[in-house]
Amino acid sequence: MIMFLLVPLGPLAGLFGYYVLAGHAAMLGAIMLFASGGILYLIFQDIAPQSKLKKHWGPPLGAVFGYALVLFSNMLIGNS
Repeated sequence: MIMFLLVPLGPLAGLFGYYVLAGHAAMLGAIMLFASGGILYLIFQDIAPQSKLKKHWGPPLGAVFGYALVLFSNMLIGNS
């Protein structure tokens, strides 16, 4: 029942982003960057399940830090 009530949330969030966040490029970029880090974490967590470690969050978090390092380096160099 709860999932059924969450169905309209997607289109409402899309409309909110289209009409409200369209003029705020920095805020929209921050949201997209945060979401991309989460997506990268989840994808890498599914790709490398064979790594058995005590700190199981290490490899996916390392992928996110690597992504952030490359993004930061790219911003420093100016190749965007």
